[in-house]
Amino acid sequence: MTPLTPAPATRPGDVIDVHTHMFSVPLFAEYVAANPDANPRFRRALKEGKFGRRNETLPDLDPAAMAEWYARRIHDAGVAKALVVSVIEDSQYTREFISAAKGHVQALTYVDPRTPYAPELLEREMAAGFRGVKLLPVNRAYRLSDPVCRPFFEKAAELRAPIIVHYGVTVDPNGDMRYADPTDLSPVARDFPDITFVIAHFGAGYLHEALRLCYQCKNVCLDSSGTNNWMDFDPHGYSLGDVFLRSVTALGPERVLFGTDSGTTAQYRSWIKHQQLRTLEEIGLSEQDRDLIVRANAVRIFGLDG
Repeated sequence: MTPLTPAPATRPGDVIDVHTHMFSVPLFAEYVAANPDANPRFRRALKEGKFGRRNETLPDLDPAAMAEWYARRIHDAGVAKALVVSVIEDSQYTREFISAAKGHVQALTYVDPRTPYAPELLEREMAAGFRGVKLLPVNRAYRLSDPVCRPFFEKAAELRAPIIVHYGVTVDPNGDMRYADPTDLSPVARDFPDITFVIAHFGAGYLHEALRLCYQCKNVCLDSSGTNNWMDFDPHGYSLGDVFLRSVTALGPERVLFGTDSGTTAQYRSWIKHQQLRTLEEIGLSEQDRDLIVRANAVRIFGLDG
């Protein structure tokens, strides 16, 4: 493979995928070495070399090779840049991946905001090149409104670190739906207006709650990532066009971001990209508004051209 050259700034017409994942054998090996008694899914993935809902083969690549492979993969799909949302804390593998990716692929770190070292870790991770944070309250069973998280958010506000949050349904078998309602973010978003929060997957079954939160807190956005198959279980009978139109009408195009939720154990989800771009055209958005959703908002919020 040829080492990557620095990624150029994006332009209108380019696509940025703001919600992707990265899993590999060395990444899980790093995790298991640091956490031998934690998360049996990750231990099993390392043992079997497979991961995901379809038990697909994990790539076995070092950080530099992974960066080159990942960049080629998204470019082949017509995507200029991607943002990986980490689910493993304090990963040297991911730090080296970011450096090798030269801006073609960037990443959010994962931090457990309940821990006493969370503010210090966040500061180190932002200095290392991460573009913000991914939080998983429904997967890890905690509330962001818990006062124990407040020092983390104070540091995030100081650093102007944007945050993607997964609420709603999850494929993680350890997820706890008692923590799935994005309304819990209300006092945090209210008290920390300098932090931009992005609710993933249109709230993943909690669209109405997410929209109400966005009404109250103008620093909360939505991303479109994933299959959005939560619509199959929603009593309103929404189509993807309905969801996009309702979100853009309520929030404006400046607060909706495009993503696919693609991983690394299967093909890049080009079909989701085509489906969503076509839907944005079908609901009658202007070219300028479509560019905000599929590119410019990601650049502005996460600094992906900086």
